[in-house]
Amino acid sequence: MIRNSHLRTIALTVLMIVTALAPATSSAQESSSRERPNVVVILADDVGVEAFRAYGGEHDTPNIDRLVREGVTFDHAFSTPLCSPSRTRLMTGKENASNYEAFGYLGPDERTFGNLFSDAGYATGIVGKWQLSGNGFDGRTGISPTQAGFGQSLLWQLEPGPQKGSRYWGPTLWRDGSWLIPEEGFGPDYLSDYALSFLDEHADRPFFLYYPMVLVHDPFVATPAERVGGNEQHNFGLLMQYMDRMVGRLLDRLDALDLTEDTLVIFTADNGTNRRIHSVRNGERIRGGKGLPTLTGTHVPLMMRWPGRIPAGERRSALFDFTDVLPTIADAASLPVAADVDGVSQLAVAQGRSQSARETIFQHYAPVWRWPSTRFVFDLERKLYEDGRFVALDLSLGEERELDRQSLTDEDRARLARFQAILDADTVPLDPERYPWCAGLEPSVEGGDPLVVGCGTAPGNRAD
Repeated sequence: MIRNSHLRTIALTVLMIVTALAPATSSAQESSSRERPNVVVILADDVGVEAFRAYGGEHDTPNIDRLVREGVTFDHAFSTPLCSPSRTRLMTGKENASNYEAFGYLGPDERTFGNLFSDAGYATGIVGKWQLSGNGFDGRTGISPTQAGFGQSLLWQLEPGPQKGSRYWGPTLWRDGSWLIPEEGFGPDYLSDYALSFLDEHADRPFFLYYPMVLVHDPFVATPAERVGGNEQHNFGLLMQYMDRMVGRLLDRLDALDLTEDTLVIFTADNGTNRRIHSVRNGERIRGGKGLPTLTGTHVPLMMRWPGRIPAGERRSALFDFTDVLPTIADAASLPVAADVDGVSQLAVAQGRSQSARETIFQHYAPVWRWPSTRFVFDLERKLYEDGRFVALDLSLGEERELDRQSLTDEDRARLARFQAILDADTVPLDPERYPWCAGLEPSVEGGDPLVVGCGTAPGNRAD
């Protein structure tokens, strides 16, 4: 009896220890899994919310709609109005006032989300549009993919000017810094194939893939899915369909590799739609606002999917700024971010643990490329421009209506004061330069600075 009692005591003690450790072990394994997810960031080129079915738009995008069904959709995400300013904000998490110097340029010493994940031991790759090594006009040589932390790359527009070549038919590409110029074929297909091969190669370790697509930027051409195109409006629809197909290929490959539940996928776009394109949204015909600091220039789609970690089929009304992408994916991977990052993590918002992560969005918009500089601050209802315009926002139609300051409510007066304080806190001068290719040429306005007023010419192979 004594022996049996002793054995029972030992057995109970062991059971208690195992029971006590089991939750901790499970929690540690769960924590470890959450700290090392794969991350894929997909960036469409030149397309605002009005083009997407998920936001009331006319174009059928079933694969992007899959992200909506299987993840969280942010109804109020905002880029800058133009590609280069947006990409520097996205990749560094910092406001343009602190690190944007020229169009098509990011300084070689800047740290990007590629560096963040590479330093953490992730396999890192980038496939698609680069446009950060310089603009070919002002003599700057910008960051390289390797300097930005990407171990593998297949890119269009690694070099500026005529060297950048075609993004679509007969594309000009650089694979890990070396020329790759096929005589035929469709650029998005080469880029998609490379993205899938990157997933295959690194399926057994954590990876970070940045996929800045060349779609749906002009020229508006026919695609391999429909060789005979039409006018620009028609072909824009073809490019939308092809972009969606490329997203679907990537999602299907994650499924095939059994990586879907281990991978955080974010889909968004770099700025509003080309101004030559119209889309029907919520029953209204809306013109694209690319380049303009308006809602149609900045309101972009954003979906996040991470099965088991982010709810499925839910929407969020909170503001989401482009600078928030870096801290959000860092949070998901339990990686520290630098103190100078201006964005905030939106992971808790995506997971439903918090209603919002920010009250306002501020932009220092000095693109140094064709469009005039300005700064502005806004929330979900109101917006204040540097020139004093205080406008009401209709986010469902992308409309802005100027308010009479003499008739403001007390609430709007308080909001106006808060917005003005945010504008005043940005002491970095706005760069007025708009035409870098005009250096040394005759100004189009007598006595003016050709870099500001222009010189009557445009670059032969425009990159905007």
